[in-house]
Amino acid sequence: MKKTASFLFASVLFANLFFGNLHVFADADRAKREIVQTEVKFTDIDQTYWAKNEIMRLVENGLMDGYRDLQFRPAAPITVGEAAKVFYLALSLPKASNEISFDDIDDEDEQLKNAVRATIAEGIFAAKSDRVFGADEPLTIAKMSSALSKAFNVHLTKEDLVNIGPLYKDILAPAKLSKLPTSVQVFVEDQLPVDRATFAFIVHQILMENGTLDSFKNYILSDADYSTTFKPVEATVYLLKVSFDEHPIYLRSTDQIVFDHHERIDYGYSRDNIYTYSVGEKGAAIELTVRSFDNGDYFLFSKLENPSASELQVDVLQKENFVDSYAFYRFDRNQIKRNSDDVFNADRTSYPTGVLRFINEDGTVQERMVGQAYRSRQLSMDYDRGGRSQMRELLKEEEALSFTKIGSTFMSVHTLLSNGNDIVDQWYLNSENLLFENDDHRENWMLESAKYYKKRNSWYTALGPFNKMATTTEPLPENGQGYGRNLLLLKEDRAMELYHQQQDRYFENLIYNSFVNLQNFRGDKPYWETEVTSTYLKDLYGITAPFIDTRFNEQIALFYYRSGDVFGIEDYQEPLRNYADLLASQKEEGHVIVVGEDAYYISDYFPIIQDVPTHASMNHVLGGMNILLMAYNEFDDEKYLETARSIQKAIAIQKEDWLRNNNDIWYRISPDLDFKGDDYKHLTLEDLINSYKLWSDIDKTFLPVLEEMIESKAAYLSDEQLGYTTKIKKGLEEIGLLKYLPEGEERTDAL
Repeated sequence: MKKTASFLFASVLFANLFFGNLHVFADADRAKREIVQTEVKFTDIDQTYWAKNEIMRLVENGLMDGYRDLQFRPAAPITVGEAAKVFYLALSLPKASNEISFDDIDDEDEQLKNAVRATIAEGIFAAKSDRVFGADEPLTIAKMSSALSKAFNVHLTKEDLVNIGPLYKDILAPAKLSKLPTSVQVFVEDQLPVDRATFAFIVHQILMENGTLDSFKNYILSDADYSTTFKPVEATVYLLKVSFDEHPIYLRSTDQIVFDHHERIDYGYSRDNIYTYSVGEKGAAIELTVRSFDNGDYFLFSKLENPSASELQVDVLQKENFVDSYAFYRFDRNQIKRNSDDVFNADRTSYPTGVLRFINEDGTVQERMVGQAYRSRQLSMDYDRGGRSQMRELLKEEEALSFTKIGSTFMSVHTLLSNGNDIVDQWYLNSENLLFENDDHRENWMLESAKYYKKRNSWYTALGPFNKMATTTEPLPENGQGYGRNLLLLKEDRAMELYHQQQDRYFENLIYNSFVNLQNFRGDKPYWETEVTSTYLKDLYGITAPFIDTRFNEQIALFYYRSGDVFGIEDYQEPLRNYADLLASQKEEGHVIVVGEDAYYISDYFPIIQDVPTHASMNHVLGGMNILLMAYNEFDDEKYLETARSIQKAIAIQKEDWLRNNNDIWYRISPDLDFKGDDYKHLTLEDLINSYKLWSDIDKTFLPVLEEMIESKAAYLSDEQLGYTTKIKKGLEEIGLLKYLPEGEERTDAL
């Protein structure tokens, strides 16, 4: 209703300029005309807009302005406060002597405060009460007519509008109004809001008529640069600045946004500034986490939680100034090959949207990696004996990014769209430098992200990345699209490898981010506990989350140990020591499978709530033993070596039982000493090679057993044409056993 009425009113006033009492430009020769070529200033005012010239002139003269999201919003109602500013500036009103203050006027907005006081003093506007001016209320036809009369002695009547505007005539026709109650007639005649374009048009013509403006300017605007997905928001919005002066970040929504609180967390090598806002009146909130690193780069994680059933949209805007040109490199140039038959267990996530590159006017270059938006629903399951399992149900992954370049200002829009009763996450990573050393590195990463999309993080949040959970987890949604924080993917092993090879800034940032996520996930505990229940373990042993997975803790300890020193992580050896202590204590705790005197395996899982022994799988066994040997080398504690010897003795005793007829290795040994399951294809061979390398420097008597198992596992891979990983090839070369390199292709990721 508001938009239609404003449009009709604009049409009438346009005609009124020719026939009504303003009489401006009835003769084209009455004013000097200028042609002005200039850059487009607003995303919603182009060359064809009917009030383009009037709006641009008032903006040029500082009488009106657009909003900080590069829009003028011509169809939005102008507020009384905005109109007061125009009158104050156009009439050069003196500052009023009164010091009256209003609750709805920000004391820091000096111009608005002066405009309100001056227009009240001149009788142009009146306050609603002693404490409220009504600055944010729409300017109605009645209020505008009164203000124009008092400010410029210009009088607009209903008859003028009825006689001139056919569309307005239809609304205000006496025959039509006579059928309505008198109160409704008054509302239609007086209370329709005036849009910003119409108000600008009228004020411009008045200033032309009274000589304040001595010429009419016809603006020839340059073409604006938009992404295909960019759409201006026509409605009146709430627009709040979050942080940063050089790269300002804003929140935008048609629902009211109110700041709640700010929190800062310092990790030493990284800092989180967390800004929380309430949105609307139904309990929704948006949380922005700016995670900045010592190299000057930062992640921005956005999380919109909407507990109501109503739709809600919040845009995160970032503006870059002094941009000469830009480029956008999209990930989807490399298509993902999905298994069309895999519906229930399919991973519906993909990869980030792309990399934005800005070439600044001073010749410097900066880049931004932009992620997709992920709409999900929180799932959780509480257990009678305590503990909780939680994950998210992925509802949709969709592109959030749109952008525009207006002059030298580049504005990116990251849209979080909620359908109700959901959570929407989105992220981007900003750098003052190139994220990749060269274009080949960037393109190779994009190609790798498409090929190995299931093992590359794409859904980043301030709490860590979310990844597809196996169907043997709970609480799994009906569509199978359950996503959680997988500890093995929380650490960025591939990023660490590529950083050491290529020194790309992007991977450096991923590693720093990984350390933050790991620290937050662990909290004040010495180990990492799972937050998702495995129904496989639940059915076997009655274990529910939380529990300690030895493989997860082993891999995290290695991640810290191998990269923590390089990245300046304080006490980076402690996860290695803590986990080695945990392993060495398990014999006393009873979490072992004994196969002989001083020969045992440590169980794969340590329940937190339940008290039950579990199986031991070969890859967990080897991984734990290798950690103990590394801890012995690092800390020179005999208990680590003693425990490692007991594990290797058990392997030697049961070597023939572990090896299968097809040369593969059994996956696990149960507490009753039964061997079951198919082993991982590549991981166990990687572990065997690492065990051989570690024992070579400590006790060579175990090497023949390990070599025989390496030979057998490699033969199986050759027979099945499963190939080998880069880690397998390098490892065999280091220990002098390259003759066992499996046949087939080399792979980046283990099967």
